[in-house]
Amino acid sequence: MKACFGLLVLAVVLLLLLLLGSCGQGCEDQQAAAPRATVTSTVTATPSPIGSQIGETVDDVLKRVKQTGLSVGVHDASERDAKPSGNWMVCFEKVTLSKVTFAAVPPGAPCPSKDGKRIPWPKMPDVKGITYGKAAQMLANAAGRVVLSAAYQDEDAHDQDNESGDYADWKICFQDIKAGRTLDSEPEITLHGVQKGDACPRTLGLYKDPTNDPSYVEPAPDSDSDYGSGSSDDDSSSAGSDSDGSDYYPGDKGGCPPGGCYNPCPPGGCR
Repeated sequence: MKACFGLLVLAVVLLLLLLLGSCGQGCEDQQAAAPRATVTSTVTATPSPIGSQIGETVDDVLKRVKQTGLSVGVHDASERDAKPSGNWMVCFEKVTLSKVTFAAVPPGAPCPSKDGKRIPWPKMPDVKGITYGKAAQMLANAAGRVVLSAAYQDEDAHDQDNESGDYADWKICFQDIKAGRTLDSEPEITLHGVQKGDACPRTLGLYKDPTNDPSYVEPAPDSDSDYGSGSSDDDSSSAGSDSDGSDYYPGDKGGCPPGGCYNPCPPGGCR
């Protein structure tokens, strides 16, 4: 009985092998035709935030933005619509998911109240009469340079942006930019002064010592108008009096008339 069961099992195994062998190339084609699952991953760069760039130069800002993947635009923050340079300063910024836009002003310029508005440049103050040190301090943020020069031609003085130097106490007499004028783009300002305690010249360019002026001419010596006139104060006074003494009053004590008391006639008159 066991032998019969073993033969049956063997027959089943042989049958299965025959069936598998008969599939052949067809099974491989079916396996090759079966679709395969494919996963596609798309990576999109996400711009990284750069933070506020207000107060930075255009050159520095462009370098930072380039590393983020954002597109960037820069324009003039004032109404002039000039082309910004690399040393301009950023006043305003607008950031979106894909782009950042900056509005900038020239170096040293104050930011306008709003993008596209006029730059509020400072006005030139009146610094005449104050010391150079105070004037340099007042103009420190409005001028490119504050230069001191002597108001007199025959004095030597030169200083620059110095609030406490050797010329700090010099008095300002003249300024090359009039008070009230707009100080556009931080101009150089020249101030002319005199030493402490000295008076200012009437106009710029005079000489403190007139004899130092190359065009100075010595005045002619005064002539003696009375020399050789043959007259004197005594003569003029006597000439204005009556020589005969008829108007002479000797006073209570008597006296001689002008010309002396000589009388050629004896008492009683001349006969």
